[in-house]
Amino acid sequence: MDKSNTTHMEVSTFPDSHVVDSYAVDSKDEQVTVIGTMGQDPNHKSHVSWRAWAIVGICALATFQNTYFGIAPAANQYAISGALQGTASERIWIVQAGAVPAIAFGPIFAIISDVYGRRNMLLFAWTLFAVGSIVSMTANGMTAVIAGQVLSGVASGISGIMFAVASEVIPGAYRAYGQTIVSWVSGLSSLVALLPIGAATTADPVNGWRWVFRIKFILECLVVIGIAALYFPPPRTAASKQSLGQKLKALDWIGYVLLLGALVPFLMGFAWSGDSNYGWASKTHTVVPVVVGGVLFIVCLIYEWKGTKTGFLDHRLFQNGRNFPLCMVLIAVEGSLFYLMNNIYPSQVNGIWEQPGTIKANAYLLPFFMVITVVSPFLSIYVTKYRDVKWPIFIGFVSFSASVIGLALSGTNGKLGLAFNGIGGLGFAPVLILIMVWVQNSTPPLFIGTASALTISSRTLGGTVGLGIANAIYGSLTNTQIPEAIIGAVLPLGFNPANIGQLIGFYFSGQGLDKIPGINGQILGAGLEALHKTEAHAYKIVWLSFLPGCIIAAGICLFMRNSSERMNWVVDAPLDTKEAQFAEVHPPTMDDTIEVELTERR
Repeated sequence: MDKSNTTHMEVSTFPDSHVVDSYAVDSKDEQVTVIGTMGQDPNHKSHVSWRAWAIVGICALATFQNTYFGIAPAANQYAISGALQGTASERIWIVQAGAVPAIAFGPIFAIISDVYGRRNMLLFAWTLFAVGSIVSMTANGMTAVIAGQVLSGVASGISGIMFAVASEVIPGAYRAYGQTIVSWVSGLSSLVALLPIGAATTADPVNGWRWVFRIKFILECLVVIGIAALYFPPPRTAASKQSLGQKLKALDWIGYVLLLGALVPFLMGFAWSGDSNYGWASKTHTVVPVVVGGVLFIVCLIYEWKGTKTGFLDHRLFQNGRNFPLCMVLIAVEGSLFYLMNNIYPSQVNGIWEQPGTIKANAYLLPFFMVITVVSPFLSIYVTKYRDVKWPIFIGFVSFSASVIGLALSGTNGKLGLAFNGIGGLGFAPVLILIMVWVQNSTPPLFIGTASALTISSRTLGGTVGLGIANAIYGSLTNTQIPEAIIGAVLPLGFNPANIGQLIGFYFSGQGLDKIPGINGQILGAGLEALHKTEAHAYKIVWLSFLPGCIIAAGICLFMRNSSERMNWVVDAPLDTKEAQFAEVHPPTMDDTIEVELTERR
């Protein structure tokens, strides 16, 4: 926060109260800190209560669930679709149905919780998560699974707030620790999402997939219980005590409608681009929704810029220089790379290197997450000691670049792909953890939830768009090339071209081999080799297409400010504001740039 534009103000928070609460306002007399938090000495090491660390633990469990939600259905989409006899076009919605709503609802949930309080919003979202799990795990068809994913996707809009809560209940000096704990624990979810679930689907191909959502449901219930039992934050603003009608009237309904109206068709268009039944050739399903959504998104941004000052993109988010908007660009790039690592890389594993749906295939996905688990604690120690987030993020994008190049060149060599998957984890660790810290250090404390939610939404937006682009590139290089390559490989061996459709069908489904006339081991091997070479070339182009983004992101880091001044002993939203109000205040010095103006309003 730019302290030169900040004023300390004491106000009677509620009309009939004689208790004076204080908060900071900016040069436009607008609140930028949580009430009751002024008077803290940024240089005096403050005590952190067990309850604050317990809340950080709940946030870690919540992000464990949220990461599990992002990994498990995607990694097991073939098992789910196969058991329910779903089509390829239905299968992609197992992933996209959860991603699209999360992007749209994240900023809406966040600004409401920033102004009116977090507890009720958190309980609502995590209960909705549990309902979505029940719908999916009891499904008898793909439609119900997708419907449950939509409900969970809406609830997933809360994920950014969990990152915010983990930071705001502890001192800024520990912010890297808080974010590392959250991200470190969430990384462990990959073990649960990939190994036990892989074993369950292998042991029971019919119903084993239901454990994807049973485990998710258990996690959500634990989070609800934790929030209900331990999280009782004080009011954040005077508006938090308004009536429901006053709160509803004050919400940015125009902005919300424009945001939903823009993002839903925009993201649906990109999702349909990866559908084998549509693709970019179907303009009504792809081009038109993307264009309409893109135009409405521009209108939405113009409205938030010129039409209102306190919408979900509150202007106070942008008052501290270029760090915040540039962080949105960086996290969008990271999101596209994560989605590729979570979707394109598994397709390489299951399509080229290993038998789909096996424990071994799922184990191929682990190096990425395990490297994160090992690196994160050391990263947090470095950042806390040196207050440096800039250079670790720069190194992270350089590592991402190396990973992209390696995965592009791995071809049919699964062991090489495995190694560069781990290098991708080395890039991911500093980028996601520290960009969140960077964002939170660059925005007003009152809006740390909105800033965090916008970070997660930008990340998911980048991932969804990036995956749509990747699928389009892959499709353009395989739709006709795969059949041509297989035909060219098997016809010289005497295979009847009339049966080529059955052969291709077997390669992709693993079924019907005994019904293909004239098939033998030589023909089967030649066709499979041609298939894998064609796919490997397509994946190569896909990965290399995202290399410029890695390089540009690394370059952007060089032009950003480290913003380490917020890594002090101030708690942005303590669980007990009385402790913050009566903390020892350090005497002003010549180095202080904050203009203090004490005003009492009753």
